[in-house]
Amino acid sequence: MLSAVGPVQSASAVTPAPPLASVEIVKKTATVKDFQRVTVYCPGTKYAIGGGAEATASAYSHDSMGLVGSFPDTFPGQAKAFGWVANARNFSGQPTTVTVWAVCAATPQGYELVQAPVVQVPNGQPVTVSCPAGKTVLGGGGEIQGEYTALAKSFPKAPAPGQPTQWVVTGTHLDNGSVGVAAYAMCADPIASSYWAMYTATKPNPSGGFLTCQTGEYVTGGGASSNSRGSVLIAARPGLASEGAIRDGWWVQAGAPIDDPYATDLYVMCSTR
Repeated sequence: MLSAVGPVQSASAVTPAPPLASVEIVKKTATVKDFQRVTVYCPGTKYAIGGGAEATASAYSHDSMGLVGSFPDTFPGQAKAFGWVANARNFSGQPTTVTVWAVCAATPQGYELVQAPVVQVPNGQPVTVSCPAGKTVLGGGGEIQGEYTALAKSFPKAPAPGQPTQWVVTGTHLDNGSVGVAAYAMCADPIASSYWAMYTATKPNPSGGFLTCQTGEYVTGGGASSNSRGSVLIAARPGLASEGAIRDGWWVQAGAPIDDPYATDLYVMCSTR
């Protein structure tokens, strides 16, 4: 267990937006075929500010199974996320159980979903989505399209001092081919009662860990970046004290075709009530 100790970078000098309200985390689990999407919807009039996913199977190796997508559910032309979607693949031929989480809330001040056009890029090339000027990232996600592909990175980025204002998505291809990338960011006015923290875990296969919020805080988002060549994300999702975790936080697991230690970055967004 690793504890979040503060912001990735100090907040910009702007008038803060009101705290997040009516935060609720919902999830859905289904055993599905490769690449089949599983969707969970936010209740009532709430919108998704983030989400996560995890893939599990009775038989797999660390480089055979991986998430393909973990991204917001939306309708064409809409700038809002109504839930969260996830899918996975498993080269072992076994069915995969996919669990998807949506972090839902009452509409934050300045809330909007930004989507980058789907692009075909070389293996491992990042695709970045930027929030409009003056807004920061609440969460984000992406889907990697094409055969023999998987999700390797989905994380917030601060291009200059201040809170993160971008979301980065990277895919990997088993045979080093190109990948299609769909990337998304949920943006809003900066919220003083919420912050991002990051930790880099270096450990043998599978890599990752659990980055927790401080006592009295609750998790409202997260991300992950698996940094070894050929590595893929298996899980990047909320962990909740209400479900037995020591504190709220963000759980990440990544696998690779090598067994040497490698680095995986864990990101968590924590909020005070």
